[in-house]
Amino acid sequence: MPSGGSGLSAYLPLFIIAGIMAWRLRNLQKARPLRLPLLWLMPLIVMAAVCFALAALPPTGPGWLALAAGLAIGGAIGAQRSRLMRLHVEGEGSEARVMVRQSPLALMLIVGVFVMRRVLLPAGMTMDEGYPSAHALLVTDAMLGFALGMVVFSRLVLWMRAREMVANHVFDA
Repeated sequence: MPSGGSGLSAYLPLFIIAGIMAWRLRNLQKARPLRLPLLWLMPLIVMAAVCFALAALPPTGPGWLALAAGLAIGGAIGAQRSRLMRLHVEGEGSEARVMVRQSPLALMLIVGVFVMRRVLLPAGMTMDEGYPSAHALLVTDAMLGFALGMVVFSRLVLWMRAREMVANHVFDA
């Protein structure tokens, strides 16, 4: 099999993502508690991973711009995804807790991101297949910024919405 991602290996990530999305669709209408004190954990983990990746191969000037652009685009998509999620408060007083349900639109937004990435990036883009390594590194820097922005801003918007609901005694948003 020639290198460059042909055959089953080219579609394996799509099958994995389709499986994950099918699993998420199964629990779409089930509300789960939004643990406000733990919302900072995932951004911290992603930020650590991005910092390790950047420390291993620091970006150049254009790489920092690609990282910033990815951060801005990922932040906008992450914030929009969190605005699409359904929040409500169950209980009264000290027993109250914020519950979250995934919105079908929020899930479709994530699927759209993966589809657009697949459409926009050539399927066989690797450093040894005619693409300059600088181009591949710029795309990597942009994707690192995108992932970081999406996770950080998604959690930030969820935290702000939930905090406002609890402070203003709003039961459904």
